[in-house]
Amino acid sequence: MIPIRLSHSTLDIVNTCERKFQLEKLLISDTSKDETADTVLGKAYGVGVASYLVDQDKEQALYKAWLEYWPELETDKKSINHCTHALERSFPALDKLLQDYEVATLKDGKPAVELSFRININPQYYYVGYVDVVLRNKWDGVYVATDAKTTGLNLIDLSPAYQNSGQVLSYSIVLDSIVGQELAHYGCGYFVAQLKKDFEVVVHPLIFRKTLLDRLNWFITLGMDIKRLELSEEIGFYPRRGSACLKYNRQCKFFGTCTLSSQDKPRVREEDTIAYDFVFDLDTLIDDHLRRINS
Repeated sequence: MIPIRLSHSTLDIVNTCERKFQLEKLLISDTSKDETADTVLGKAYGVGVASYLVDQDKEQALYKAWLEYWPELETDKKSINHCTHALERSFPALDKLLQDYEVATLKDGKPAVELSFRININPQYYYVGYVDVVLRNKWDGVYVATDAKTTGLNLIDLSPAYQNSGQVLSYSIVLDSIVGQELAHYGCGYFVAQLKKDFEVVVHPLIFRKTLLDRLNWFITLGMDIKRLELSEEIGFYPRRGSACLKYNRQCKFFGTCTLSSQDKPRVREEDTIAYDFVFDLDTLIDDHLRRINS
């Protein structure tokens, strides 16, 4: 049996509308992959930020972001020009961040950027993630798994959008493999470019200190999400959640057709051939964290 691939964004769909998850991930669908100008811009911006943190070369960072901007999905508010402008406005904040932090290195001496990992949950599911960059505080040695983001949220304080997010918390599991020691404390960082009107950009470097218990709680939450998916599969029912029909003033692409279950056809799963940088087993991670917390 080929297991089902999960990620932070996939679990967001599960917790928003199980029927959408089924249509998008488990069944044959005529709709295209849910790629938007927001996600394309975000990925390109993340590549540019990681590049600059490693080399402090502005031209190279802009060039790598430009190469990553694909497919060329653009709107009046999200485009390659918005991406490069956001990156240019981010350089001073990145320089300030580098006064206290440096890019961590792997055991082979390579910088810890654009790292991939896989968590084997059970024969039916596995979880994957991609870490933009791992930083190390020069003064206290604390390591921080960091993700670069862009957002259109019109808030002064962006902490509520990221402080309790499980995304970078899940990414932090690579820290033990990089550092080679049992860390009780670490950080989850979000380097956020807030895109406003008329090309105005406000940069928010956000770093939240976390503990092993925070990560253990994420593992438990992941297990609970899997239980819900297994129950849906067992009884053959994936609930429709009306609150997901409209999100950010955008209609769900399955709206109006998600009720037509008579046409549901299972999708043929393909083997995942990606060579992930790190591979873990969920049960082993949970046992290890329980031991470390109780010791």
